[in-house]
Amino acid sequence: MKLIYSKTIKTYLLLLAITFTACSEIEEFEPLEESVETEVSKVAMQFRPSTYYKAPISPIRVKFSGSSSADLRKLINQNSSTDGNGVIIEIPKKTYTWSRIALKSNVHLEIEGGTTIKMEGTKGFIFGIGSSKKGDRVKNVSISGKGGNKFNVDISSVNLSNKNIAVIKIGRVDNFRVGDFNIKDRRSILNSILLSHIAGAPEQTPGAKDGVVENITQTGAHTGYGLVQTYNARNILFKDLECTGGVTLRLETDDRGMKAELKNGSKKGGVRNIFAHNIINNEGLTSLMFSPHFVQNGKVTARKIVSNGAGFAIRSENGSIEVFDKNKRFPITDAGRVEFANFITGHLSNLPANASPFDGNPYQRNNGTQWAVKLSVAGLNADRSQYIKDQIGDLRGGTFVNAKVSDVTANYGSNAKLKQKHLKYIPCNDWSRIKNPDTSLGLFNGFEYHGPAVGLSVGGDGTNGNYRVQISGQRFIGFPNGYIQNVGENTGTVCGNDPNTIQKYDAPYPN
Repeated sequence: MKLIYSKTIKTYLLLLAITFTACSEIEEFEPLEESVETEVSKVAMQFRPSTYYKAPISPIRVKFSGSSSADLRKLINQNSSTDGNGVIIEIPKKTYTWSRIALKSNVHLEIEGGTTIKMEGTKGFIFGIGSSKKGDRVKNVSISGKGGNKFNVDISSVNLSNKNIAVIKIGRVDNFRVGDFNIKDRRSILNSILLSHIAGAPEQTPGAKDGVVENITQTGAHTGYGLVQTYNARNILFKDLECTGGVTLRLETDDRGMKAELKNGSKKGGVRNIFAHNIINNEGLTSLMFSPHFVQNGKVTARKIVSNGAGFAIRSENGSIEVFDKNKRFPITDAGRVEFANFITGHLSNLPANASPFDGNPYQRNNGTQWAVKLSVAGLNADRSQYIKDQIGDLRGGTFVNAKVSDVTANYGSNAKLKQKHLKYIPCNDWSRIKNPDTSLGLFNGFEYHGPAVGLSVGGDGTNGNYRVQISGQRFIGFPNGYIQNVGENTGTVCGNDPNTIQKYDAPYPN
C-alpha cells in the first residue's frame, strides 16, 4: 500500500534528504517512497551540483588589481582563513600569464567572462587546489566564471605542444567547484584537469572529495590525453563537459605514485561515487573512458554521453598494470621496443600457452624517454620475478563496481582519432579514409591514426549487458553497413588489412 504524503511533508523530507547527502558520502540515494515522483527527485539529486558542492553563504568580496602570478598568490594568502563564509576574489577582464596559483581554504576566484589566462613557463599547472602533500587539506574553494559566463584558458602556444601542462591540478580538497571556462590547447601532454592522488600526504585517502567540475569546453586536445582524468576522487559530479580530440572524461586510475602506495597497502586510491551528465567528445578517441588499471574502483553513474565523429562514445578496459623499463636500458627505437618486450616476458613465468603477457604493444612514457607496457590478465596471473615485484608488488587487475551509463549517442564521422588496435573493426571499404600522421605531430609512427568513427562502445562482451559497464539507451546514428555498434573482447576482425599500408600525411596541429 502506497503512502500519500501532503505536499508540505514531501517537501520537508526531500530537503532533509538533500541536507543529509551533502554531509555524507553519497553511496546510494534511498528513495523517500516508491513512487514516480520520488524516483524523479532521487535522480535529480544525483545530477544536481548543490548536492556535491556547497557555495559560501555570505562571502566577503575583494577585487584583484594586480596582474602577475605573485600578485594573485599574495592576495590569496592574505585572504585565506578558517571562516566558512569565505572570500571571493574578483578577477577583472584582462589577459593574464600565470602558473602555480595555489588556492587556500575558503578562497574563491570569480573570473570575469572574456578574460584570457595563459601559461607561464612550459611545465606544471596554472592552478593548484590541494596539490601539495604538506599541510592541512584545503576546504571550500572554487574557480568559476562570474555569473556563469566563461573565461578562456589559452595553452595553445607552439612551445607548449607535447609538453607536460595541466590547467588545474586538484588533490587534497573537500568541497570544491571548478567551471565556466574554455580551454584552447595545442596537443599539450597531460589532461587539462587532473583529480590527482597526492603521494606522501598524511591522510589515508589523499584525493579530492565532494566537488563539481562543470561547464567546460576544450579544443585541440592531445589524442593520448584530453579534458579530465581522475586518479583519486570521491563524491564528484562531472557535468556539461565537451572536448575536441582526446578523451573528455577519463576514469583512468594509473598514477605511479598511487601505485607505489597502494602496492604496500599504506593508502587508498581510485574513484567511487562518480556521477557524470552531458559528456561530449568531437573527433577524438572517446567521450567516456573506464580504465581501472590496478585499482578496485566503486560506483559510477553516467547519462547523456555523446560522441560526434569520435572513435567511440564509451571505452572500457580490463584491469591492467603498467611496468616500465625502470633503468632506461632499451633505446627508443623499433628494435628497442622489441627488446624491452622480450625482456619483460622473460621476467614472467608459467604463462598460459599462446597467451600474450601484454595488453597492447610497448609505448613511450615520460616525454618519450622510457618504455612501458601494460600487463594483460594472463601477464598479471603469471609468476613474477623480483624485477616485476619491485614495480607492482602483488597488485592485481582493477575493476569498476556497478558502473552504469544511460542515454548514449554515437554519431558517425570521418575524422576520429584512433588507436591501431581498433583499426581492424573498420570495414575494408572504408580503409581509404584512414590516414597515418606518422611523426608529423611529434610522436612515433603508429601512435595514432585519423579516420572513421568505429562504434558506440568498445570493451566488455559487446552487448548492452557489458560485464564491465552496463550501457542502456543507445543510439547509433549515420554509420554505414558493416560497422559494429558494440565491439566486444571477442569480436572478430572486420578487416585484416595491414596498418603499414595506410597512407602517411603531414597532419596539421589544431587551431
